[in-house]
Amino acid sequence: MARILNVISAVTPMGGTVTKLRALMKSSRHQHYLYHPGYTENQLEIESELPYYASIGVPASYGIHNRKVWKHVQEIHRLVRTHDIDIIHFYFHFENLFAPFIRLLHPKIKMIRSIVGFDKELPFYRRALVGAGLFSVPNYVFISQYIKRLYEDTYPLLKKKHTRIIYNGAVNVVPAITPLKDRKWLVTTSGLCERKNVLVLIEAMNLIRNQYGRKDIKLYILGDGPEREKITNLVDKCHLNNQVVLVGYTNNVPAYLNQCAIYVHPATTEGFGIAVTEAMEMYCPCIVADKGALPELVKDGENGYLVSAYDAKQWAEMILHLWDNQTLRFKQSEESHRRAVEQFSLQAFIDSHDQLYDELINKNKT
Repeated sequence: MARILNVISAVTPMGGTVTKLRALMKSSRHQHYLYHPGYTENQLEIESELPYYASIGVPASYGIHNRKVWKHVQEIHRLVRTHDIDIIHFYFHFENLFAPFIRLLHPKIKMIRSIVGFDKELPFYRRALVGAGLFSVPNYVFISQYIKRLYEDTYPLLKKKHTRIIYNGAVNVVPAITPLKDRKWLVTTSGLCERKNVLVLIEAMNLIRNQYGRKDIKLYILGDGPEREKITNLVDKCHLNNQVVLVGYTNNVPAYLNQCAIYVHPATTEGFGIAVTEAMEMYCPCIVADKGALPELVKDGENGYLVSAYDAKQWAEMILHLWDNQTLRFKQSEESHRRAVEQFSLQAFIDSHDQLYDELINKNKT
């Protein structure tokens, strides 16, 4: 059994990375430890989370040293020696800056960096700092082939590192209870910002109602964000108030997925697409944009369809095609669930990490 020290600057489980890390630490067959490199302003927040980690048997500590990298390195050095740590696992750029110093203090320790997203257009000095941290870590986990390509193009040194893809695990799912034949909604879940491209769904719904004369299809939009007013105005302009519902933020996404006949996701730069895999696990065929990592999740014609991101007519036609072909829709629903459980479930996420830890520890024995 390996002893893994997870170093992560994010604190609360509102973000998907912390939520999945918690599940990993709770269910892994290895012993996990946690260190939060903290800031003065989030000390109370960090301290409020410590009882949870104690409840799942994860020794957790923190250091309120703000951006004093060497202070955090000293804390990690102490933890490594105290707990005889085998592997250090970093998650974000800030804590990755500790890696060169950890390498000097503990040249034989294994280090992993998970890459969970991509920061565009970093200033030169920040790219240089990120690159220095990346150089010192030999093992990388990417959440998709898409993110791997973006990082390798930006930081070519990563092409010489040990890398693997471990897809995110679906979190907001429940056993589906609504029979497929009784599901009557289109659903999408996203932040309402430009890159999520929700406006194209409103344009598609306008065609469905006002060109194809279909009033039996209703779209529920879960989420909030800066584009909400623009979306609302387009809904009003197209007289779609009876067919498009802006739900806003909800912590009960599974309840909507349980009524979902077809899940739609037009985002253009998804690094993964966790909302899509959650819909898949709950037996939803998915129509998604042919951008970002989404083609890694949805196989065209098998568990849904890939469509041109900005082509409202293609969105409308594909929605109607799948809506009106119940036998095909049910077949794709079953395939979505099978594919999600095998490749994108939380258990698959945990198992893949445990396998990686096993491999790294076994390298020490050979």
